[in-house]
Formats: sequence, structure tokens, C-alpha cells
Amino acid sequence: MERFPPAPLFLSHGAPTLAVEDCRVTRFWKSLPARWGDGIKGVVCVSAHWMTEGPMLAGGHPRPAIQHDFYGFPADLYRLSWPVSGSAELAGQVVSVLEDAGIAVEEDRDWSFDHGVWVPLRTLWPEPAFPILQLSICPRRDPAWHWALGRALAPLAQRGILLVGSGGITHNLGDVEWSAPEDVPAGWAAAFMQAVDAAIEQGESAPLLKPGSLPFGRRAVPTPDHYLPLLVVLGAAGRLRRIYSGWMLGTLALHAYSG
Repeated sequence: MERFPPAPLFLSHGAPTLAVEDCRVTRFWKSLPARWGDGIKGVVCVSAHWMTEGPMLAGGHPRPAIQHDFYGFPADLYRLSWPVSGSAELAGQVVSVLEDAGIAVEEDRDWSFDHGVWVPLRTLWPEPAFPILQLSICPRRDPAWHWALGRALAPLAQRGILLVGSGGITHNLGDVEWSAPEDVPAGWAAAFMQAVDAAIEQGESAPLLKPGSLPFGRRAVPTPDHYLPLLVVLGAAGRLRRIYSGWMLGTLALHAYSG
């Protein structure tokens, strides 16, 4: 069977409770590894929850830890672990491709993977057979810079390295609707996602680089952190397609996209 490079992937990681839930989105996550078989040699995850001034890379340590970086959730969540491995060799490859593109990156061997990494990826791979690294976002840099960061990372796919962006395209926690049924979005959030999907389907990057200009954009993206991983994946892929859509709490889109 012909093997294809692993296409960049964006996942909306939702709430930390998804780490222990059996629901439509987690079943979708569990279905993803079958797409690649044994073709994955490593993963680089860009999570909304590691924000730095300049790009930082973690995972060079052979056994990265995970952090339970959330509060007020059920005790079971804080007992979860994940037998993940890092790789100094893979970290060197990431540093090299970024430096080739003129992007300097520093390594942090002590950073523990945040829940934006391990909540979805632990569900995909409870015991991953390959190393996983994390790359930070830089919210003081503009959306176009993050798109260019993704472009710089694109060559990793030819080496069997999967780039995953983990965030949430709509992320206004002040407007969540606690009693909303699963997969029933608020009107404003649905309108914003319809505009995002239209731009993605038409292959138009420009509107996505200015989410505030889209309908209800400032309400859907009040801060850039959860949105920026999408732009990194878009830059790496060139063009995306939606592979999953769903909602939780009325306003949190759980959509996923692949190159």
C-alpha cells in the first residue's frame, strides 16, 4: 500500500474532561490513528496553552512529564498519567528546519506537556510508540507570523512527522452555555464558524489571518491563543479540509481539520 506523508492536523481540544469521557468527539479522536497506520515517526504538537515571547520547543528530554494545568475538575483527572517519550534527535530536526527558514527556537527540556497536548493525544495514543514534542505559540507575534511558522515546519511531513495544532477556534469562556445540549451551537458562534469554514473550503487564507473581521469574530476569538494553532497548521498544509464538526457548551467548536 502506498504511504503518504502525515498531513498536518488541527484538533479542538475542548474541556479537560474529554480525557475521561466517551462521546462523539473522543470516539472520532480514537479513529484517527488508523488513517496513518505505522507511518507516524513522531509528533510535534502546537498547543494553545504554552505561550512564550519567542518559539520554544519541549520534548528533548527522553521522558517528558505532563502537567494538570486546570482547576476545579474531578479528582480522577489529576491522577491521569501518560507514558510518552521525547527525542533529542527529533528536537534537533525541528530546530534545523526552523533555522533553515530563519526562525530561531530555544529548547526547554524541563517543560511538562500541558493539557492541550495530552488530553487529545493521550486519547489517540494511550501508549505512543514514537516521540512527541511540543512547540509554543507566541501571542505577541501576529497571525501571519504563525502562518509562516507553519510553512517552515512543512518539510517535517516528508520525514513522517505529524504536526498537530491543538486549540479551539471559538474560545470565549465568558459566554459558554452550561445547559446547552451537545452539538447545539449558539447562533453567533455558528455564524463565525460558517465564515471560517467558507474561507477554508475556498482556500482563502487572508480572511483567516484576520478573525476579528469575520462575523462575530471578536466575540469568538477574544484572545488569540486558542486560534493561533489553526494558523500554524494552515501554513504547514497550504490548504485544509474539515474532517469533523461538533460543539460543546453551546459556544465551543470541536471542529477538526486536516491537510
